[in-house]
Amino acid sequence: MDCYSNVLTKDNPFVPPKGTRCPVNDIPPELLSLIFEVGAQSIEDGDDDEEEEDEAMAVYWNLESGAKGGVDEDIETTNLKRIRAARNDDMDEDDSSELSMDSDATFEPMPPFEVLISHVCHHWRMVALNTPSLWTEINVSPLDSPPFERVQILLERSKSLPIDIRIDCEPPDDEEEDSSGSEDSELGQAPRSMTFSDLDNLMSLLIPHISRWGSIEVAVACYKHMFVFLSAVSDPSIAGAPQLEALQLYHHEDAESLTAFAQPDLVQHFKLFGGVAPRLKSVALWGVHVDWCQEWLSCGSNLLDLELAYHTDDVRPSWKQFTAILCGAPKLETLSLCSSGPLGGPHDWYPEGSSGGYGDDYAGVIELRSLTHLVLAFHLPLYVSGLLRRLAFPALKSLTLDLDDGDFTDLAVQLAGPVVTAVSVISKDGEKKRSLLTGLDTLKISGFPCSDRSVELMYAELGNLKALNLTMTYLSPVFLQLLYHPCSVPGQRDVCHVCLPSLTTLSTTDVPGHQMRELVQKRKEAGVPLKAVYMEENDEITDHDLQWLKDNVEEFDFFEASDDEFESLADIEEEHEGSESEWEEVDD
Repeated sequence: MDCYSNVLTKDNPFVPPKGTRCPVNDIPPELLSLIFEVGAQSIEDGDDDEEEEDEAMAVYWNLESGAKGGVDEDIETTNLKRIRAARNDDMDEDDSSELSMDSDATFEPMPPFEVLISHVCHHWRMVALNTPSLWTEINVSPLDSPPFERVQILLERSKSLPIDIRIDCEPPDDEEEDSSGSEDSELGQAPRSMTFSDLDNLMSLLIPHISRWGSIEVAVACYKHMFVFLSAVSDPSIAGAPQLEALQLYHHEDAESLTAFAQPDLVQHFKLFGGVAPRLKSVALWGVHVDWCQEWLSCGSNLLDLELAYHTDDVRPSWKQFTAILCGAPKLETLSLCSSGPLGGPHDWYPEGSSGGYGDDYAGVIELRSLTHLVLAFHLPLYVSGLLRRLAFPALKSLTLDLDDGDFTDLAVQLAGPVVTAVSVISKDGEKKRSLLTGLDTLKISGFPCSDRSVELMYAELGNLKALNLTMTYLSPVFLQLLYHPCSVPGQRDVCHVCLPSLTTLSTTDVPGHQMRELVQKRKEAGVPLKAVYMEENDEITDHDLQWLKDNVEEFDFFEASDDEFESLADIEEEHEGSESEWEEVDD
C-alpha cells in the first residue's frame, strides 16, 4: 500500500514539492514570459462571450468607485481580495459591505488571465509586468466610468506596442435605450451606461497614444456617442494613425425607414486621423458616415475588407467618390454593402456622355481584380442590377445575398447570364466564363424573391459550388427542393441531373430534420453525397433523424444564427478547424 501511495505521489503535478524550492522559478524569465503569452492567447481563442467578460471586468475594476492613490498594484490587489471575500461562505458583514456590487450573488467576475498570473507571486508579477504583449487589449464596457484606472494601467504596461481598443457605449441588454441620450440618472445611483462626458474623458486618455493604435472598434446606440469619438480623432493636432490596421465603427439604431439622417446637427462628415492611416486593412462603417474623399479611403493601398452598412441617402458617397474608393484599393478582397453604397441609382452612375442604354453596359465598367467575397443586402432590384452592370469581379469566389424587397427574377436571370467585364475573362482551360455564378465555390442566400424557373437558371450555373447556406424562412421551397430533385439542363432536352454536383457542405435555417434526412439520402443515391451538414440549433429534429444524419455525413453540427452579420459559409468551416467564427458552435 505504501509503495502504491509513493507511485501516486511521485512527480504528481497536483502535489506541491517538499521544501521551499519552487521548480517553476528555475525557468528563465524570457521563457516564462513566452509561456504567459501563449496562455493569454489560448484564453482569448477560447473566449466565446466577449460581452459578458467585458461587463465582468467592469465590475472587477470598479468594485471601489472612489479608490484613491496609484492605479497599479494596490487597486488590483484590493479588488482581488474583495473577489475572494465575495466567494468566501464565511465572510463577515464588514467584508460584504465594502464590495459595492449590484450583481446577483451567483455572479462571480473573474479577472483576466494576465491579472491572475501577475498575482501568483512576486517573481511571476515582475515577469508579467515586463511582458508588454500581455497588456495590449483594451476593452471598455458600458459599465466602466472615469477615471478609467484599468485603461491607464494597460496603456502604461503595454509600453510602445500597438494596442487594440474596443469601446462599447451601448446600454446593457436588460436596459431600455434612452432615445434622448440623456445623461441624467436618479439621485444617488451610479449611471448604468457610459455618458457623453465619460467617453470624452476616455478619449483624452487614448488620443495621446493614437500613434500606436493597432485597431479600434466603437459600438454605440446613440449617435451623439459616435459624434464624440469622431470629433476626438478628427482634432487638427492629430497627424495620423500610422499603425492602425482595423477601423470598425458601429451605430446600432433602426434607420431602415429613414431616407435622411435623423440628426441634422450631427451630420458632419469628419476627416479622421488627419486623413492618414496608411496601414488600414479593414474598415467597417455601420450607420457612420465620414469624409468619403480622405486619403485612407480614396487611396487605401492596403485595404482588404470594406463594409458599408445602413447609410441614409443623404450621407452616402457619390458614385465618383465610391468608385474612387474601390479603384484606390487594388488589394480589396471583401466588399459588403448592406443598405448602403453609392448615392442615387443606375441612371446616375453611367460615364459622362453615355446614354445609359443597354449598349453602354460595357462602358466604364470597374473591374475589382482581387475581390473574392461580395455581400449585397437590403437593396432594391434595380439598384443591385445596376451595381452588377457597373462593377466586375473576375476573381469572385463567395457571394452573400440578403434581398427581400421586390421581385428579383430579372436579377436572377442577370446573374445566370454572361458576366459583365471590362475585358473578356478567360478561364484556365481557355473557355470564356459563362456567368458570375460559374466561378463561385461559396454561396449564402438569406432572402431572394424570384420565380422558380429563375432559380433553376441560377443553379445550372453553379456547377463548381462547394458550400451553400440557405435561410429557408424567407426563400421559396424550390431553393431546397432542387438540391435533391432532378432538374433539366438548359438547352438540352431530356437531360436531367441533380443540381450543384460539386456541393459538399450545406448549412440551413428553418429546415426540419426529416427533410434534411431525405435530401442527404437522395443526393447520396444520385452519387453526389454531402460531406458536411450544419443546421440552425432551433430547427425541429428528432433524436432518430439526428443520429441518422451523424451516421451518414462526415461532419454534422448545429450553429447559432446571427441576425446582424452576413458571413460566408466558409467561416463555419474555419470554426471546425479551430478558427474563430461568427457562427457559434453549440453542443448537440
